[in-house]
Amino acid sequence: MAGCAGGGGGNTIKIGFISPITGAYAGFSDGDPYMLSVVREQFADGIEINGETYQVEILDRDSGSDPAKAGELAQQLITGDQVDLMMATATPETVNPVVAQCEANATPCLTAIAPWQAVVYGAGFTEENPMKWSHHFFFGVEGFGEVERQAWEQIETNKRVGVLWPNDADGGAFRDPDGGYAQFAEEFGYTIVDPGPYENGTQDFTSVIQTFKDQDVEIIAGIPVPPDFVTFWTQSAQQGFSPKAATIGKALFFPATVPSIPNDLGVGLGFTTWWGPTFPYESSFGGMTPQEWIDGFEASPEGEGLTWNQATPENVALFELAQAALQAVDDPRDKGALNEAIADLNMMTLAGQVDFTDGPFPGIAVIPTAVGQWQKTPDDDWEWVVVDNGTIPDLPVDRPFEPLP
Repeated sequence: MAGCAGGGGGNTIKIGFISPITGAYAGFSDGDPYMLSVVREQFADGIEINGETYQVEILDRDSGSDPAKAGELAQQLITGDQVDLMMATATPETVNPVVAQCEANATPCLTAIAPWQAVVYGAGFTEENPMKWSHHFFFGVEGFGEVERQAWEQIETNKRVGVLWPNDADGGAFRDPDGGYAQFAEEFGYTIVDPGPYENGTQDFTSVIQTFKDQDVEIIAGIPVPPDFVTFWTQSAQQGFSPKAATIGKALFFPATVPSIPNDLGVGLGFTTWWGPTFPYESSFGGMTPQEWIDGFEASPEGEGLTWNQATPENVALFELAQAALQAVDDPRDKGALNEAIADLNMMTLAGQVDFTDGPFPGIAVIPTAVGQWQKTPDDDWEWVVVDNGTIPDLPVDRPFEPLP
């Protein structure tokens, strides 16, 4: 691939960055203003590549959580602004259209925060037709299934699991009969109860709840968007459905979701987690630890009134990876060489070790996961605790996984 002409001119490297600042998935990006301020400071004096200093211009854009807009923005950044490197983050709705544009326009691309199966198979890639210009890091369906099952086994249940898998790319990846979520539960004697795909934005989950009640479900799992889970969980309480455990992806990634559930119904809700203050990681930007990042964010003007967001470190890591790849090439204008440099990356970041050399699919790096649980402190504040260290052996466990009250 080496030898493809680059986009930016002079001694300025242009990086496009697309994330959902607004829309249904905005919770993933509420740390982006602070993140971008830190990254721009990191690049303020430029970066040295092959003895020459290059300035870095970051062109950040809001996808609005809209796939069509994400694709249009990526096309404009690639063909209009002529970026040297594209980035996108947070859910297939933003990531997949950007990947498609980068593949179509032979532009190096770094993405994060979407189950890798939803990116690879959701965008139509195969072993015979893999991604050529795109590089994605995150965990996959297995990162949910393996660790959530470990948490369930800490309590007594009938092993009947009701799932909330929407009619979108994530839901399709989880429902896949060949590589989906069920295999990680059924192997250990769990029964999956799937009421079928529902549309994001559903206002009435009565039929789903009745199915779970009829099927004697005692565990809930799934990947609903935050508003949908709040609706489902509130209606479950109103309709007398009280499972013993719930491990929910996507919706419970954000501290803001749990307090929005009325009557403290968020107490005891579990979720797959990939980052937090005690995770044993270190940024290549000055050796910053997760706790130091959180302290800086919560003390910043951009972080006022907000709680740290575990999606933010992936976005920092995108720029860490970008810097490492850019400094590994002789000419940052050579898109082919830059693309190959990204494929060779294996490094520690604020989001953990990212290794593109040993993934399950070309262009994929998988990060490990654990299980967290939301609890209330004696002061009536919400508390995020680690209840199973999953596939991160060096992560301290705060307390055992507890059944729902």
